[in-house]
This record gives sequence, C-alpha cells and structure tokens, in this order.
Amino acid sequence: MKKLLLTFSVLLCFLSASSQRSADVGVRIGAAVYWGDLEKVSYLKEITPLYGILGRWNFNSRMAVRGQLISGQLKSSGTFPGVNLGEPNTRVTRDEANGMPYESFIKKSDDSYNFIRSVQTFEALFEFNFLEYKMGSTTKFRFTPFLSLGVGVFYSRAPRRGTLVLIPKVVQTNDPANPLFYNQQSMVPYKTLYKPVLDGNMNKTNDLETLSPIIPVGFGFKYNLTKTLGMCAELCIRKTFTDKIDNLDDPQRFQNADPFADAYPASFTPNVIINNDWYASLNISLHWQLWSDRGICKVNEKKEKKARQTP
Repeated sequence: MKKLLLTFSVLLCFLSASSQRSADVGVRIGAAVYWGDLEKVSYLKEITPLYGILGRWNFNSRMAVRGQLISGQLKSSGTFPGVNLGEPNTRVTRDEANGMPYESFIKKSDDSYNFIRSVQTFEALFEFNFLEYKMGSTTKFRFTPFLSLGVGVFYSRAPRRGTLVLIPKVVQTNDPANPLFYNQQSMVPYKTLYKPVLDGNMNKTNDLETLSPIIPVGFGFKYNLTKTLGMCAELCIRKTFTDKIDNLDDPQRFQNADPFADAYPASFTPNVIINNDWYASLNISLHWQLWSDRGICKVNEKKEKKARQTP
C-alpha cells in the first residue's frame, strides 16, 4: 500500500512538473511583405518594418497563449493594367459650370501602380511546442520549434500617397474650341484629365481606412538565452478579410470599363477567401520571464531535505 501511495505521489509530482505555468513579456521587430491584386511585384524590394510588444502565458511545456500589439507599414509597387490611373502630384483644380471647384488628375501613360499604408494589429494566438520547453531552463528544455494559430483585428490607413484610380470618363471642356487650359506652370490637354474615384465619404482610393479581422498562422523557433531571457524567430502569414490594403476594393470592376461611364460598378466580393489581400512577416523577439510556478514536489522536497540531513 505504501509503495502504491508513493508511486501515485511521484506521478502527481511528474504531472505537476510537466504543467509548470509561467508568464513572460517581450518586444519584437520584423519585416513584412504584401501580396494581393498587383502584378509584376518585386517582393524583395517591397519589405517594410513592423514593431511590437507581446505577452505570453505558458500553461505547460507544450502549450501557451500569446497576445501581441504590432504597428508598422505595408507598401508595394507593380502594375495594374486596364485601368485609368493617376498620381497625386498631377492634381489639377477646375471649376464646374456652376462655379464649384473639383479635382482632376492626369492619366498615367503606363500601368505602374504603388501604395503605402500604416498598419496596426492586435492578435491572440495559441502556441504548440513540438518539444518540451520551459522558459528559464538552460539545459534539457531550452529550445523548441512551434506552431501558432490565432485571430486578430487589423486596422490600416492610406495617407493620401500612392496611385489613384480615376473614373472611366475623360473630363469635358466647356469650350470645345479651346482644347487646352492653363494650370499654374503647365498647359494640360483635356484629353488626359480624369476625376478620381470617390467613396461615400468623398475619399479618394489612396485615402481609405479599413478595419478587418485577420487569421495569423505561424511557424517558429524558441530558445532560452539565460534563465530569464529568451528569444524567438517566427514566420507568420496573415489572412485578412479586406480587399483594401492595396487601395483596390474588388479590383476587377475597375478593369476594361466603359470609357463613357461616369462611374464603376459597385464593389462585389463573392468569396472572402479568394478576393482579399494577404501579408506575411518574419519576426525576431526577445522575451523576459515575469513569473513562474516552479511546481515544487513535496515528496522530492522531503527526500532532498532528508539527504541533506544525512551525514
């Protein structure tokens, strides 16, 4: 009976040790890249920085949850064919027949397209360690590869920079006999001027904000540098549920439109899995242990105490 109780006590100690809880906080830096609707993108030239802070709760040596707040930018440049495009620095202000001013832009002669956006996300992720890992251990449980999966909220704002989408119909002059008009330092042909696409709040396509859920999926590697300091490297891919990261909401409606139309068809996204933008990041983080439940085993504690008292 005593042996059975001793065996049961040792088993409880083992389970207690394997489920040691701990908490750590950290900082992270990473490099991000977007992919979506643009063509001919040189991804290695479009890498942008991301910064963040994180907190992690380790349930045991195999499972943990992590919360993190990330901020940075996304940008890209490539081509978007079959659409009237313009750049912000070609803005021309004219007056309607009723005297009201409006903006127009010179249509680009090529299909080049670029965008830049600020990005802020909050994410909650579950982590599974392939090997037993304990924050603070510098011997047996010092490192592990891991998988992460979670949910988050993505907010992004375009700062009125980057290529604009222009309406299909060219600006018409009130004086057909005069094909040119003077604008500051240049003579601009009417045939190259187009109004910008505006949303319901009168924002142009390079001045839109978006709020969306995201699903981050990652693979990484953890390693303890000291008993209180660890590091982590992780590759994370994020599925967003917005098509506005590249300022092109449902982009096919812009392509090959009727040149005499005053507007494009309304946006329609039939498949949120396919018709949305993604981005990925490679991150390195440092994390410090704040607290740990060492899981002290009373049986082993008594044995160690008795061994110390034995001459």
